[in-house]
Amino acid sequence: MARQQRKLAVGVAGAKQAGDDFVRAWKRAEKGLPPEEPINRLHFTNTATLFKYLSPKRFELLQHLREAGPLSIRKLAAELRRDYKNVHTDVKDLLCVGLIEETQEGLLSVPWDVIVSELRLLAKAN
Repeated sequence: MARQQRKLAVGVAGAKQAGDDFVRAWKRAEKGLPPEEPINRLHFTNTATLFKYLSPKRFELLQHLREAGPLSIRKLAAELRRDYKNVHTDVKDLLCVGLIEETQEGLLSVPWDVIVSELRLLAKAN
């Protein structure tokens, strides 16, 4: 059987929306229903913060690391032809929000096959 793709939904949400998502998931579980896809979610408080964490350089880093497999920061910086210090800063931030992980061997990996995002142009009416 083929491995199911690991998806991460990334978006902008306030505490209310994040809480509503949690309650909706809880109610589905109480009814014995399967979780909604994607199960994994990462919410940022505003678009500026989302784009800070998913800048073009950082997205390139994620794509390269996903394709190459687990690497050290030094090897990743060399393969991307970027300054070690800048890659180290990017890695530290991406680890902090869960976009990358560290293996038991101390190498970096991307646990996600797909990152999906939906950005609303209009505020939702309450």
